[in-house]
Formats: sequence, structure tokens, C-alpha cells
Amino acid sequence: MIDAAPSRRAPAPRPVLSSGSVARLPRWPLWLLCVAYVLPGFIGRDPWTGDGQTFGVAWLMAQGHSGWLQPSLWGHPVRGGWLAYWLGAVSIRVFGAALGDAASSRLPFMLLLASCLALTWRAAYHLALRDEAQPVAPAFGEPVARRDYARAMADGALLSLLACLGLLVRGHETTPALVQLAGVCGLLLGLALLPSRTLQACVALLGGLLGLALGGAPWLALFAALLGLALLAAAPRGHRGAAAAALALGAACCVAVLLHLHGATAARWPDSRSAQHFLGVLAWFVWPAWPLACWAVWRWRASLRAWHVLAPLSLGLLCLVSAFLSSPGSAPLLPLLPSAAVLGSLALPVMRRGSLAALDWFALMFFSLLALVVWVLWLALLTGVPARPAANIARLAPGYHAHLRVLPLLLALAASLAWAAVAAWRAGRHRHPLWKGMVLSAGGVTLVWLLVTSLWLPVLDYASSYRALGQGIRAALRHQHAGPHPPLQTLGLNPAQQGLLGYWSGARLLPGAWEQARRAPYVLTLSRDGRGAAPPDATLLWSGHRPGESDQLFRLWRRHHR
Repeated sequence: MIDAAPSRRAPAPRPVLSSGSVARLPRWPLWLLCVAYVLPGFIGRDPWTGDGQTFGVAWLMAQGHSGWLQPSLWGHPVRGGWLAYWLGAVSIRVFGAALGDAASSRLPFMLLLASCLALTWRAAYHLALRDEAQPVAPAFGEPVARRDYARAMADGALLSLLACLGLLVRGHETTPALVQLAGVCGLLLGLALLPSRTLQACVALLGGLLGLALGGAPWLALFAALLGLALLAAAPRGHRGAAAAALALGAACCVAVLLHLHGATAARWPDSRSAQHFLGVLAWFVWPAWPLACWAVWRWRASLRAWHVLAPLSLGLLCLVSAFLSSPGSAPLLPLLPSAAVLGSLALPVMRRGSLAALDWFALMFFSLLALVVWVLWLALLTGVPARPAANIARLAPGYHAHLRVLPLLLALAASLAWAAVAAWRAGRHRHPLWKGMVLSAGGVTLVWLLVTSLWLPVLDYASSYRALGQGIRAALRHQHAGPHPPLQTLGLNPAQQGLLGYWSGARLLPGAWEQARRAPYVLTLSRDGRGAAPPDATLLWSGHRPGESDQLFRLWRRHHR
């Protein structure tokens, strides 16, 4: 128990709260907010580039053209992420006939994102239940109930996670990164439960380690297991044997995966330019959780060894270092978000009301303006007014003809009215529960996401889908080849393009220049910025590109000599 008396050197961070600070957030608005966040982006669209490799491998596995223990994309083994491919393949086999291959492959990832939200809430709840995390009883007035305070803190952590900008797009892609995020959420919950519920903690820890190892991050899983073993020494005394056994078993599985990968996921040390880029991506990817998390660590610095601070801070630092040493891009930062959100919730009871109000009003102005921009651009797309935005959209998506869709319009109007109601509530004079400062940030992100995925989804799908290209290749091959799956060599295509064009065209792709591919009667090439030589002794059968990407031209050739 931390001493409640103030100190000049290390002031005690435990706040003095009234009962109004832990007012209950109604469950139905919170559930509705989560549904409005999770569902859009997964439904009503074709697979895009971000989903291409995962969908292609899962579809080939479901069709029996790829091994389950060694997933491959058209004969080329893929590195890591097996669990994502297994989930997609099983879902395609079970639900593909009813929902279609593309839609059914996204069902497991939709559930994974929802489970990440639930696991983060539970982890924050159990961490806030600890004695050293509870607020100081006020000198006058009714003390705050333990579970009410824990629930308010968990609501704040969930809202902080929803408000993170990085989760918005990366969390709605069917990639192994989402499996890794779910694994980290399981680890966070296991650490939160470790001092009080050993058996449940072991299940969560083991599931999280296996999810990371089979989700394409075996090194992170291995070091997370070592971190868990180190934290056992700092954990409150209890049944540590089962937890140590679970961590050891998880570490053994991680080592087995690493041996199978032969070091393919080894870390790299970035140069100064890459480090600057990483910091820039980190600043917006983890916003607004990272400033809250930094403030929480500073204010709780006298209690860094307390379990509710030590557990998420240690896991968050491990994920941060892993992302720094990983390949460039924003996807490696995804596992950092749950720990940042939980740490950010610790800042809510110790921040001044003015600071939270400033963050809140910034969210109100920023997301209101962004929502207005989405509405104006949609009107320009539909009516041609204003003229300049309409011309810019026509240049980015040439050939697209907009049509009024009633259901998406009603959803967008309902979301906008709900945002106006939340803004009016926030501007009123009400009690100040802990979670109030994050309502507008989480609601604003969800509003913009819902507007984009309802009003703008048709034009985004038109510009991002490979359906038209695949159908064009299928039609050109149908006039030349009588068989059902003509062999087609591909040159210059990345794995995502191979997976999507193979699905839509119905051809049997032979990527690269290996001997079997050289005997294929047809060749599909991709030239960028006009660069790309034609195959020798070949006739051009078809060419095409995605809307707005005339610099990336796909060409289908027929060889004269096999």
C-alpha cells in the first residue's frame, strides 16, 4: 500500500476522488460505440492490397493448393503469420458458400479486433482493482467503491484504445499484425491477473505467447516470456509455479517456431533516417494515448514498482523496442497500443481538469472539421459541387459514377446526429467522471471512420480493388486457353498482387523466373513509371491498370515458344 501522505521528493500519485468521478458509463452507448468501430471496414468491400497476401494464402489453403503446416502463395512459402492464414482458411471453408470467400475470410479478424477491445478492458479493470491503484478516501464524503473505480478506469482505457489513430486502419486489415495485437492483449490480461487469479493468468499468458509466436512475431513472444519470468520475481507472492510453467511452455513453443523460421525474423538496427521516420510515425500512430501514458508514468513515478504500473509499462517498453528494431512501417507498432491505452487511463485521475478539457476540445474541433470535410467531398462526388474537389476526385478515381445509396446515407446521418448529441452533452455542466475526457476522442475517431466507410466506401473499393483487373485477365485468357486454370508466369508483382489477381483471374500463377514458370505459355508483367521490358518472343494480349494508377501498368503476354 502506498502512503497517502504527500512528499516533496516523490509525491504520492493516488488521487482523492468523489463518487461522481466514478459515475457509471452506460453500457449500451459503449457497446454501440464498439460495434460502430469494429464492423465498418470489414464489410461491404473487396480485399485490398493490405489484405492481399493473407487472403491469397488463406484462399489457396481452403482450396487445397497450399499446405497447412507450411503455408505458401502459389508455391512460394510465406514467412510467419500462420495463425492468420489458418483462421482465414477455416472461415472460408465453413462460411465461404454462404457469404463468399472474401467476406468469410474477414470474420475471424473481426472477432479478433472485438476480443482486443474486451481483453484490454478486462486488463485495465483488474489492474485498477489492486490496493495500490485505488484512490485515497476523501476526508469528508462517501469513499469511492473499489469496483466502481476499476470500471471507470477500464472504460477510460477502452476509450483511449479506440481513440488511437493507428488502430483505425491497421486494426481493420486481415493481416498477421492483428493476430499479434490479440496476443499482446492476452499477455496484458495475464499479467493483470497474475497476482490474484493464477490459473486464469496462465491461460491468458500461454494463449498470448502462442498467438504472438504463430502470428509472425516469435522473437517478441520469446522476449515477452523472458519478461514474464523476470516479472514473477516482482509479483506479489502467490502460486508462481503454474505461471512459470505456462511461461516456460510458451517460450519453448517460441523457440520451436524460431528454429523453423531459421532466423528469418531477425531484428535490424535502423540508421538515423529510419529512426527519425519511426519517431514521426510513433507520434501519430499512438495519439492520443502516448502523451497520457508519458504523463501517467511521470505522476506515478513513486510507484513504478507497483504492479498496476510495472506490468503495462514493462510490456509496452518491450513492444516499443521490438517495433524500433523491426522492418519499416506502422504495422510493428500495433502491439504497443494496449499497454499505451492502459497506461493512459492511469493519467485520467491524476490530470488536471483543464488539461483534459484542452484535449477534449481539440478532439471536438478536429473531428468536427474532418467530418465536415468528408461530407463536403461526398457532396462534390455526388453532385459535382464544389467544382474543384469534384475535379480532384475525378482525377483520382477516373470513370467512377456515384449513386445515392440510402442505407449508408442514413447510417452517416445517424452517426453525425449522435456526434452532435455527444458534443452538446460534453459542453453541458455535468459531473466529471474519469472517462469523460476520452469520450470525444473515441467518438470522433469512430464518427470519421463510420462516415468514410459508409459514404466513401464505394469509391474507395472502386479505386483499391483488383476485381476489374482480374476479370480483364480472365476474359483475355478465356479467348486463348481452353482449360480452367491456365498457367501464368508473373514478373514484378508483390505477394499481395499475386494473391488478389490469382483469385480474381482464376489462373494458376507461377511467380518469379524459376524453371517451371519459364515454361508457362502466358506472362503477366508489371511495369512502373514506364519501366519494364517485354518478354522475348511474346505477343501482347491485354493491358490495364487500377483507376488513378496509370504509372503501374499490368500487361498480359502470350509466348510463341514454350
